[in-house]
Amino acid sequence: MHILCIGISHHTAPVALRERLAVTRAELSELLIGLRDGYAHAELAILSTCNRTELYLARPLHGHPRIEQVVDELAARAGATRDELMPAIYHYDNERAIRHLYRVTAGLDSMVVGESQIVAQVKEAYDSAQAAETAGRALHRMFQMALATSKLVRSKTGVGDGRVSVASVAVEFASHLFETLTGKTVLAIGAGEMTELAIRHFRADGAAEPIITSRSTEHAEALAHRAGGRAEPFDQLDDLLIDADVVISSTGASKPIVPAKRLKIAMKRRKYRPLFIIDLAVPRDFEPGVGDLANVYLFNLDDLQRVANENQAERASQLSEAEMIVEQAVGETYALVQTGDVSDLIRRLRRQMHNLGADEAARTIRKLVSAPEDHYARILEEHTHRLINKILHRPVTELARGGSKQAALYATALRRLFDAEAEDLEPPESVAETDANRGPADRRMT
Repeated sequence: MHILCIGISHHTAPVALRERLAVTRAELSELLIGLRDGYAHAELAILSTCNRTELYLARPLHGHPRIEQVVDELAARAGATRDELMPAIYHYDNERAIRHLYRVTAGLDSMVVGESQIVAQVKEAYDSAQAAETAGRALHRMFQMALATSKLVRSKTGVGDGRVSVASVAVEFASHLFETLTGKTVLAIGAGEMTELAIRHFRADGAAEPIITSRSTEHAEALAHRAGGRAEPFDQLDDLLIDADVVISSTGASKPIVPAKRLKIAMKRRKYRPLFIIDLAVPRDFEPGVGDLANVYLFNLDDLQRVANENQAERASQLSEAEMIVEQAVGETYALVQTGDVSDLIRRLRRQMHNLGADEAARTIRKLVSAPEDHYARILEEHTHRLINKILHRPVTELARGGSKQAALYATALRRLFDAEAEDLEPPESVAETDANRGPADRRMT
């Protein structure tokens, strides 16, 4: 069984492309069933989050879908061509595909290393594949072990402890200011990727639906849709500052958009309620003097990055241990998948050979019933000859038409499997003579 992972993620594609490929929960079942009908011999599962869309599949070595077919399916979904999509596509096979799934599930491939939300998303992908009946023996083993390995990584290493991204450190700082983030209003100024990530962290800690404002109404509305919030006009910023508890700003403006004098007026209208500001912009969106205002807590990108780097350094040994746990699980799973595949192959071969033998036996019995006794030996020899030819027909045909490299591989396998190294075997004399003396009609039966 050949295992593949094909997809895009935040490592390879901007959010504009990721959202075109994203699969909603409502669409997932229909898409899986469509793929199942198109590729009946493949096992399929789709993992789609805000940061990645990945197709996991297990199929016979020379089966379908091929990588190009999957890319074409994704390109059609994105309204793009294969050539446009290929630069963002990655693909892994066999152990590398299993390793990728396990690292993703353990949070080791996340934008925020160690984040736990991905576990529920992987489980949803697995549940959807089961419901659509597209998960077979290989994917069952992979996804079950992925979830178990993630649990082991988190319990043994503590890799999910501590804040290691700028956005997550911002949440930690805000938690020190507010007794709880539940129900707090988050205002995002600008609609970039870092802003979106910060919003998601605050939402995960209980913040209310975010408010997004930007000079680009289109960008604000798109982020509001993805983050489950609402977009507001940029020219209403002064009023929006009144309602906010947390402000996340990253506009790309060439100079500060909120001078200290402007925020001083807003703080008076707020009756000096505490305001937590995360200025992720370079150059900065808020004048440094804003941080000197009463009950205003201003942190810029350098403040947050310094703490994130310190936490990341402390986590280095945990990540190393986590990778070791993943690696061990990958080896075990791949061995189990291949062992199960061989067992299935053996069962299929036995069934195929038994069916072939039964067909030939029925044919021979019919001939014996009506034949004189002195013809029995010839009929039984013919039975043996036909049976051997039918068993060897496909292997010999493939061996004869394979390219030089492929033929050499087949020849090595056949010598090993049939112990054909020691001597050049000839057919028994009686069978050879019988074959030579048979008429054209008899020869056609073989």
